Amino acid sequence: VGSQRRETPIPTMIVRVRTNVGVWRVEGLDASSTTADVLSGIAATRPHVVYERPLSSDPGCARPLDPAVPLGRQNVGHGSMVHCRVDPGTCAENTADGGGESMDTDDSRDGRRPAGNTKRIIDKDGSIKLVHAEGSSSAGSDKGFRKGQKALRDMKMAWTLQEFTAMDDQYNFKIKRQDASFVGKGGVHLESSAVDGFQSYLRRFQFQQQRCGYLYGRFVDEEGDGDEEKDDGADKPAASSGWGARTPEEKKEAKKNARVVVEAIYEPPQEADADAAEGFVLLEDEAEEDVEALAGMLGLRRVGWIVGHPPREEGFQLSSAEVIMAAELQLESAGGVEPTPFVTVRVTVGDDGNVAVEAFQVSLQCMHMVAEEALGVGPNPGFCYVDETFTAIQEGKP
Repeated sequence: VGSQRRETPIPTMIVRVRTNVGVWRVEGLDASSTTADVLSGIAATRPHVVYERPLSSDPGCARPLDPAVPLGRQNVGHGSMVHCRVDPGTCAENTADGGGESMDTDDSRDGRRPAGNTKRIIDKDGSIKLVHAEGSSSAGSDKGFRKGQKALRDMKMAWTLQEFTAMDDQYNFKIKRQDASFVGKGGVHLESSAVDGFQSYLRRFQFQQQRCGYLYGRFVDEEGDGDEEKDDGADKPAASSGWGARTPEEKKEAKKNARVVVEAIYEPPQEADADAAEGFVLLEDEAEEDVEALAGMLGLRRVGWIVGHPPREEGFQLSSAEVIMAAELQLESAGGVEPTPFVTVRVTVGDDGNVAVEAFQVSLQCMHMVAEEALGVGPNPGFCYVDETFTAIQEGKP
């Protein structure tokens, strides 16, 4: 059976690096890691990257991370997004088999398959697209204890049952509904003139093209009365505890915001593209830094994003690409897998011709699964596909 001594695992975290050519994933970090460790993780798969802007906490790269200060002290945690700009011509991925001449720019996962058989490709016009991949699994992957993972004996020669289940639990998610909202009773208030301006573009094309924008406004705090939200742990950051799939762990309640007030909508440069998973392709935005600076001078911040789309069948609220993008933006806003009032607003038209505007948020568990790259886009846009490395369990059934 082996020794029964239980070793305390070293807490590790995943940091995602958003660049001008895609999002890269760096694993094996912890709170004491520095930017040098992040750069080393990138260099392991992309050894020739030339950085035009340093690793920063903001999309405009105006607030570089301090190389001498650990990531944990700079509010970079598990699932956090950091930003940089790179020379696209230096980002070729160093693959193990060296075969093929694919223009694939999949986020690196140390040899694992892209989440949900998705990949980012460089289109003929130089834009980056997220598309479904019919790809085949790599040779020898069946030998791993899970798809895309090493064999147990390649990791460690002897395993106790507790050690194995603790490791395997990292790849199991027990799906639970999150009943508690991250926003208080005040909900979301949208400036009507801003929404009218956004939907005017959609009306021009009779709501047959998709478009997105960023919401700028304020998070308005509410007075904590103690009984407004009683968190039953329905969906908090998943953690392994004992046996079985990861279930939400107990965590003290975070202060909520009474409402989200949206004063303006900024529509970044983009092109409608029916072949892209999101329905549009974001282009390079030279005004991004100026927009952030102007918003700051006006006392505003990015509080959400808005997406407009054609009419859909009843019950089809958000596509898988929109869910994943919402989770990524919430992760960015919260600085990791933490509660955030950051909202997703969708705009569409009903059968009666009236415009419908609705606000959504994804759960903490969804944020966690996206941070782990357990969710991906598949051929059916109405469903998020679970990466074969992971197991999602709902009502006790995988």
